[in-house]
Amino acid sequence: MKLARTVTICIALLMVFSLQAGAQSAPAQAFKNVTIHTNGNTIESGTIVWRNGVITAIGEEVSIPFDAYVRDGGDSLHVYPGFIDGMALWGSPEPKEYDEAPDEPGNPTYERAGIQPFRHPASLLEVKDKSLVKAQKHGFTTAALGLKGQMLPGQIDLFFINGEKTQNYILDRGIGVLAQFEGAQGAAYPSTLMGVMAQYRQLFYDAKAQMQQQVYFASVGGSYPAPDHERVLEALYPVMKQQQPFYFVVNSDENIERLFTLQDELGFDVILVSGKEAYKKADELKERNIPVLVSIDLPEKPEWKTDDKEDENLTDEKEHFRKRQMEAYKADVTNIKKLLEAGVKVGYASNGLKLSKLHENISTLLDEGGLSEDQILKLFTKSTADILGYGQKMGDLKKGHIASFSVFTKPFIEKDTSVLYSVSNGEVMEFEPESSKKSGDKDE
Repeated sequence: MKLARTVTICIALLMVFSLQAGAQSAPAQAFKNVTIHTNGNTIESGTIVWRNGVITAIGEEVSIPFDAYVRDGGDSLHVYPGFIDGMALWGSPEPKEYDEAPDEPGNPTYERAGIQPFRHPASLLEVKDKSLVKAQKHGFTTAALGLKGQMLPGQIDLFFINGEKTQNYILDRGIGVLAQFEGAQGAAYPSTLMGVMAQYRQLFYDAKAQMQQQVYFASVGGSYPAPDHERVLEALYPVMKQQQPFYFVVNSDENIERLFTLQDELGFDVILVSGKEAYKKADELKERNIPVLVSIDLPEKPEWKTDDKEDENLTDEKEHFRKRQMEAYKADVTNIKKLLEAGVKVGYASNGLKLSKLHENISTLLDEGGLSEDQILKLFTKSTADILGYGQKMGDLKKGHIASFSVFTKPFIEKDTSVLYSVSNGEVMEFEPESSKKSGDKDE
């Protein structure tokens, strides 16, 4: 009996040791002799080491494990935390188009009305979308992906970006529901802004009624009829219970006011997406504690401003027009600065912005938007991670954080910089060096 027990204990110990050895079986990896840019600090001739997708050491004096595969930056490469897109549409299929009006234009199906909050990008992602590789070449390693569509296109899923393998690298499903003031296509309800507002109210009322029926049915016996289980309405339960926010795409200050009205009536949590005129409502956004995943899809500078020639025949009327035009342009490009000054939490969302415009618009934010290099880096990394609820795991380079970072040939703000390595959740993808300009010319 004792012998059998001893054998059993030995086998158990061997299994434990085997599991521990297996847990350490993945070799470490490292970059050395690189300039490491964390949020708020720069490490010259630094080293970063990671194993099993987690940073294990970072700094100037770092002991590299014996089993590490080491890449030497030769003191010329720059390592930045992986950029995070708070709401991108990469890999989304195009929404279905309808040529004819529905049989009942005033009462179309939910699908026809563009109301499908149950859909997940994780199930629909078009993995061959070139943006999933191009994003890595621009420094992105993580993105909250949504779906193209109208009023309620679907859920927001969080992914590590890894080219065609992105679909297999989901980090979190259903971190929010994408919402918009986009009416249904063609002659179908809701096709107007007021109709969309009314439809949001009706959806919440219907979802509340269905949920109450389900709860009551579960609590009583007898012959009470079974309730409906409409998946569109059930997908809104977590939003109604404030367990899941709306990622609401809004730009104009008038539509931000409409969003406030709906929030007051229906009681949901919200993260504002895009917000090109959010600066006009900065104080109220701060008061409501609504973060903004801001767009940097900036307007073109007025053509006359880029012309070096003086206009000698400038009339008072034309001069007044130009002054107002320039004020509007300046207000748009300083949107982020004004939000930050008001104390609003601000992160980044592309929401359809072409990657080819990214570097140009970052330069505009530096030159005319009043932002510093550190503020822009934080916008694309730590601040967005905080808004997504992952600030303790990513968005910076420190021991214990997920190993997601990009290795640039030069500082990321320089025009001719390019990404040589993208490390996403510890997995390395290497690229041929190319200038940002050439890379941008190829982007869609």
